[in-house]
Amino acid sequence: MEGLLMQKLAVGKILQGLRKAKGITQEQLSEILGVSCAAISKWENEQMYPDISFFPILARYFNVSIDCLFGFSNELTEKEYNDFKEECTKLFAQKQYFNGMEKIKALCYLFPTNDRLKLDLIISVIPYIALAQEVEIREKVVYQMIALCQNCASENVQAQKHFVLGHLFMLIGQYKHFPFSFSDSEVKNFAAVDMTNSLLLRTDEHAINKIETAIISLGVQLLHELRNKISYLQKENDLQGALAVTKNQITLAGLLELDHSVYFMLYMNVSHLYCLLKEKENAEQAVEKFVKLLREKSIDDSVLLQVYKTGFSAKPFDLIRETLIFAQLITMLNEEVTK
Repeated sequence: MEGLLMQKLAVGKILQGLRKAKGITQEQLSEILGVSCAAISKWENEQMYPDISFFPILARYFNVSIDCLFGFSNELTEKEYNDFKEECTKLFAQKQYFNGMEKIKALCYLFPTNDRLKLDLIISVIPYIALAQEVEIREKVVYQMIALCQNCASENVQAQKHFVLGHLFMLIGQYKHFPFSFSDSEVKNFAAVDMTNSLLLRTDEHAINKIETAIISLGVQLLHELRNKISYLQKENDLQGALAVTKNQITLAGLLELDHSVYFMLYMNVSHLYCLLKEKENAEQAVEKFVKLLREKSIDDSVLLQVYKTGFSAKPFDLIRETLIFAQLITMLNEEVTK
């Protein structure tokens, strides 16, 4: 029963982590405890477990609590957390990749259920291993990192785990091994979209079509969010701010090469704002763009057509209602109805 409890608590792995973190060999630890080196090896490999009388001695030597040896202590102070990250980062920055990896593994053994620590330690050193010039060294270290990440089972770290695994697989060119398993909530995150698209480019011959679809979807969503911002700015009577955001909408639509139907609404909105600001010439120019587009493209949606007719009938357009270009606009909208 005692052995089963210790196995569940991974005493051997915790002991191994403490030893490696202290930088001593199995032989050195065996001399300190007065046991054989083979006994230490069996403890760490969980082939047998230390006698309970050794735990106070081990706790004093490694300067940890007995609870820690049993895996009961899993929380870190902010200082301990930052100190551990700094130690690992320093080793990787000095190109001591294997020593740094051993330090990370030792800490993971010491805090076996702290998945957040595992991921944060790996994230902190990824930039350094990415710069390792020897491919063989980089691959060996990255595969060890992947193994640690894959053992992270806590539900609250799964999104971060996927991102980290994605970066690690990309570092060693193993694009096809990365599982595309982002949840719906994660896909809404731009980092998830970026990761997914980066991997798609390397694994899917039709990737560009999927990426373009994602770009359009996100772009249209952003246009709607900007529309909400414009409404808020108008409510606050910040017309210049609303105008600036509307111009950004037009620029974004151009970058995304959106359908012409989007521009009708944008040109009407920007002309409306110019009218509110009493900038007659600019308001007319916006209407000219609407008219030019209407000559090239019809408005096929009867609902949208009615929206434009109602929109241009608003009082602010009285500023340019008597102009030639506005008269042409109204005539063309009426002609659209009869088509």
